[in-house]
Amino acid sequence: MPTFDRIGRSKNLYEQAVKTIKDAILSGRYRSGESLPNETALAEQLGVSRPVVREALKSLQSRGLLEVRRGTKGGAYVKELDHLAFGEDFADLIRLRAITVEHMAQARLFLEPEIIRLAAMNATHQDLADMEELLSEYRATSDKDKQVSLNAVFHKLLGRASGNPLYSILMETIMDFTERFVRTIKPVTRIIHNDSEHREMFEAIKDRNSGRAAEIARRHIADIVDKMRKLEGTYLELTHGHSMNAE
Repeated sequence: MPTFDRIGRSKNLYEQAVKTIKDAILSGRYRSGESLPNETALAEQLGVSRPVVREALKSLQSRGLLEVRRGTKGGAYVKELDHLAFGEDFADLIRLRAITVEHMAQARLFLEPEIIRLAAMNATHQDLADMEELLSEYRATSDKDKQVSLNAVFHKLLGRASGNPLYSILMETIMDFTERFVRTIKPVTRIIHNDSEHREMFEAIKDRNSGRAAEIARRHIADIVDKMRKLEGTYLELTHGHSMNAE
């Protein structure tokens, strides 16, 4: 099995880990269907901590490069790479305005209030426990990159808690899209969430107050979309400026 070289000194070990693993996959060192070393082995080979490896694997999973399997033969496996164009050209799609914040806003503002309303009615004890654990994990970390991932996961948990498997699938897809969009247009050191709003949604769901849960969600998403519109504008100005300079 091929091994990885240790990562040198870097200001962002997470990004370097993502790049190193991705390069190994795209260069053919790991082929479709093959498994990567486990987290412990990867951390040792790369010279980073297991949390860094874990977040790098999650990122590569969201980009469509890896599939994380559970069970006795679980682990990170390289996916078929015939659908990579969307993920790898994501920044270009934003610059071309083929994908915009408005597209995301329409989908989320339409779906999420209803999904969260249902979550307040149908969330199981396990769903509530998972949300509580995630919110605690969020409070315990100062890693902004990890917070971005945890914010996305919270919304995925809401989809699962709705009790409708189609909504769960939709939220998985929408939040993978949203996370990738956010990572493309904003500095990772900035968090655009109001930290208290996920807790407010959780409390409304726990209280089985479906109307309040839906209203908080609507306000929450509208606020995020407004901030993302501004970030999108700044991103497009910067990338357009770079394109003009290159010419």
